[in-house]
Amino acid sequence: MAYSKETYKKAEQELAQRRSRALAERENHHRIAVETVPEILEAEEKMSRAGLATIKAVGMGAADAKEYIQKLSEINLEAQAQRRLLLKSNGFPEDWLDVHYTCKKCEDKGFVSGIMCGCFKELLKSIEYEKLCSKLPVGNCRFDNFKLDYYPDGAGTSPKKRMESVLNYCKAYAADFSRRSPSLLLYGKTGLGKTHLSLAIAGKAVEEGYGVIYSSAQNLFNKLEKDKFGKADANTEEAILDCDLLIIDDLGAEFTTQFTVSALYNIVNSRELESKPTIISTNLMPEQLTKAYGERIASRILSNYVMLYFDGSDIRQIKTR
Repeated sequence: MAYSKETYKKAEQELAQRRSRALAERENHHRIAVETVPEILEAEEKMSRAGLATIKAVGMGAADAKEYIQKLSEINLEAQAQRRLLLKSNGFPEDWLDVHYTCKKCEDKGFVSGIMCGCFKELLKSIEYEKLCSKLPVGNCRFDNFKLDYYPDGAGTSPKKRMESVLNYCKAYAADFSRRSPSLLLYGKTGLGKTHLSLAIAGKAVEEGYGVIYSSAQNLFNKLEKDKFGKADANTEEAILDCDLLIIDDLGAEFTTQFTVSALYNIVNSRELESKPTIISTNLMPEQLTKAYGERIASRILSNYVMLYFDGSDIRQIKTR
């Protein structure tokens, strides 16, 4: 999964905090228990002696070590049972001195026998989704609240029928999304729902555990330019080329320069070579795309992206009226 280094670091920190809280809770429980029932320390001393003796016996490798180790194990188990009985008889739960990890499987370490635990995967997904939601209105832009009523209906291929087809395609795209999904070009006039549907796709992809970067073209190119000229301590280019899904919103609204054209070509070409999906939304029509960014970029987008045309009247103006 192409999550950012920042996301992995945050997840690792959360796991460390969970583990630390669990161990601190156990220490506090132990303090309370031995203050109430000092005999618990005697049982634990027996457990400790038996454990140390077992380690020594294993190291010596004596012929009768197996029988001796079995005896030590029985002593250890008896001492554990004695401790549980002391706890129970003094009103404590029997598991009062256990460490209660959030995830019993990996004990909040994130890995089991070198394999990433499911709790770590869920944590990565949650952090990525929260990060996306904190920057964008993902929760407000869903497939179920995309209203077709705002699009004119009529005979033939009306805007409403065309947008119903676009909506259904985007739903299916999000449901079946993978790292090998096709790239999409969402184009049409402003205020027709391009951002809404691209955010809906982003939300579904993140829910399924995919690493998504969503940015306006203006912000994306600004970050790339700052990185290039050493004005920011980041590696935006690596992140946008490696992520599972890159969504560039409102292409054409940025101030176009030789740098932005070169950066866009690198993004489109590199992700195409790696067969990584990209979604671009723009108010530009195909011929305007060619004029703004040149034949080399436009031909790659128009030839290799699934083109979804957004038809109708500006919904924001309709809502205002």
